[in-house]
Amino acid sequence: MRQALLAGLLMFVVVLSACSNNSAEPASQEVVQETVQNFYNEISKFDEMGKSSLENFNTTLTSYSAGQATDKELQKAVDEFQDTASDIADQVNDVKISKSLPDSIETLLRDSIIAFKSAYSIKEQASKSAVSPDVTAEEFDEMNKQADVAMLYGISKLNQARVAAGLIDEEEGTEAGAETGTVVTPSESDAAAGTGAGAATSGNTSGNTAD
Repeated sequence: MRQALLAGLLMFVVVLSACSNNSAEPASQEVVQETVQNFYNEISKFDEMGKSSLENFNTTLTSYSAGQATDKELQKAVDEFQDTASDIADQVNDVKISKSLPDSIETLLRDSIIAFKSAYSIKEQASKSAVSPDVTAEEFDEMNKQADVAMLYGISKLNQARVAAGLIDEEEGTEAGAETGTVVTPSESDAAAGTGAGAATSGNTSGNTAD
């Protein structure tokens, strides 16, 4: 008797769940556009947060290379950048995606979230490497490139979602994808070379700071 009741209850839950899923009507074009735009605005907010912290990190690293900043000041900039990158990665992961979106757009947004989280996590690790004597300039450069690729992929998927939602045309999406905002890319290598501040300043001129 108990098994029959349990089986009946489970069947009821399954049917109720199915009815609930089927009752969710697809969002209108206006709602889709508003949802995707809000998602874009939120990601852009994180991008601005990253820019400010990254600029401070770069400025301090360059000053350190020129003998104008102390070890303590450099470590503080590194710590702040790590905290910001970690915080952004967590916030990106917490961004909610509406279930009412078309499957194709929902998938694109989820892919972009995964890529952005990965990019900021790699940036956090790269900033640690910048002052680590155990990481070579080549390894530091490779981490920068990985963050670059992840960020570009995330931007590409986000722009594809914007195109699919009718917010921008395909040409605009391609152009927007060329700009990466806070991507950690090698630059200012001459200023940073040869100062002994870890991988970022190990004397390798292939790329020693973030841009």
